[in-house]
Amino acid sequence: MAYQLKLDIYYFSLNKIKKEYNRKHRGKTIKGYKTEESQTLFGDYIESIKNDDNNDYMNCLLRSFIKGFYDSFKTDSKNSKALSITSGMYSGFNSNNYTAWGVFKGGTTGISREVFKTNNATHLTGIIDEDNVTSLPFFYKIWMPKDSNIGILMVQSYTSIGCTTLFRELLDTFFVETGYKPTWSKCIPNDYIKKYLQNGFIQKIQVLYTKRDKERPLDPIFKPFAKARRSTMFSNFKMPICNLLQMGNYQKVLKAQIKAIDANFNEDDDIVILFYENNGKRAHALLASIENILPVITLDDTLMNEKTQIPKWDELHNFTDGLLETIKSQINYSPKRI
Repeated sequence: MAYQLKLDIYYFSLNKIKKEYNRKHRGKTIKGYKTEESQTLFGDYIESIKNDDNNDYMNCLLRSFIKGFYDSFKTDSKNSKALSITSGMYSGFNSNNYTAWGVFKGGTTGISREVFKTNNATHLTGIIDEDNVTSLPFFYKIWMPKDSNIGILMVQSYTSIGCTTLFRELLDTFFVETGYKPTWSKCIPNDYIKKYLQNGFIQKIQVLYTKRDKERPLDPIFKPFAKARRSTMFSNFKMPICNLLQMGNYQKVLKAQIKAIDANFNEDDDIVILFYENNGKRAHALLASIENILPVITLDDTLMNEKTQIPKWDELHNFTDGLLETIKSQINYSPKRI
């Protein structure tokens, strides 16, 4: 097969927004949100977005999200990728096990492309203008149990082609527009942790402070020092990465641990870098993009059509249902009567 199917999985939680504000970050003005301390139960969230026309638990979420596309494409901030979900595409929901799933179309945009047959590089067969989208279908699944504040998002992609980040950004925007700020963390099922990460550990953590101490104005002799930033290095420990990743909210937990040791740490602005070792191989990554050092989840070829290399949607839906059951066990989820 020329392409392989990949799957990205994320934990997420929601905090109710109390206030919006603007703040400076790396020379840019960005929107920030003051939220309630406690994470919201998804049952309470769904109740807040229900309307008279759509009262079924997961169908309410699915239809509200799809409706926001207005049968058009939404692009990323660079206008390089776009995606859309329309009501006629493959989709479904199961409010008994709190899942919604479906297919979205997405791909590149914002640049003009020429089209040729592979066996003739001299005969132009067409032009794709910069306002068009070259699209592929992708699968997604969302799990939001009524009695929990930890959910799961799964997004399928191809070997070197995907719209996972954009899909997550658009879902993020949907939650914010309905009054809740999401927090995302990469999720790796236990089988993949045991296969790729059982010997891996974090050996150092570095914190880069983004704000200066205003009570000590810097007047350096050497001009380059004017842009210097303080940092703190935590070392002399070995923390198995599998212990960290098995927590659904591991980013928040780790930041709380840093805060307990370093009173100057700002969870919103300061940058956390993890230094990782596995069987003698070393790597480092920002906590915010920890997926850069985590294994890629590749899917079996039996889940795709041999000729088109497009996923078999029903088979992929069933496979991800099984994977979801594994993750529920991993985070010790057991449904409560509501």
